Amino acid sequence: MVSFRVREECRVDEEILELDFETLEAVRTYNTGHYLEAHELFELIWMRRGGAQKIFYQGLVHVAMGFHYLVAGDFDRASAKLHRAAGLLDDVPVDFLGFDVGTLRDALAISRRRLAEHGASGITRFDRSLVPRLTLLPHATREAR
Repeated sequence: MVSFRVREECRVDEEILELDFETLEAVRTYNTGHYLEAHELFELIWMRRGGAQKIFYQGLVHVAMGFHYLVAGDFDRASAKLHRAAGLLDDVPVDFLGFDVGTLRDALAISRRRLAEHGASGITRFDRSLVPRLTLLPHATREAR
C-alpha cells in the first residue's frame, strides 16, 4: 500500500513546478518581515488548495503568524503558532513545490527552542536573525522570471 504522502509527491513531481505571482508575492512579503500581511496572502492561497498543498500552505500561514506574534511580544500565541506550523510541515518533502522546506524546518526548530529558552519574560531578547527566510529552489522561480 502506498501512503498518501508518496502518492501526492508523485503527482506534484509530475506537474510543472511554477509558482504563481501570488505565491511569490507572499514569499517576498514574509521575507521583508511583514508577517501579518504574508499570513493573509498565504491564507488566500491555502483556502484554494487541496491535499498536501493545502497542508503545506496552512503550515506557512502558521509560520507567518507565529513570527508576527513573536515580534509583537506575545509568547503564548507565538509558541502555539510555531508549534502548529512545525507539526504541519513535519511530513512535507524537503523540496515541496520548489520551497526549501528542509532548511525551513531546521530553522523553525531552532527558533522554537530559543523562544522556549527565553520564556515569556524574555521574548524581547529573542534574536530576530533566527527568524527563517522562505527560500525557493532555483527551479521554482525559473518560469516566474
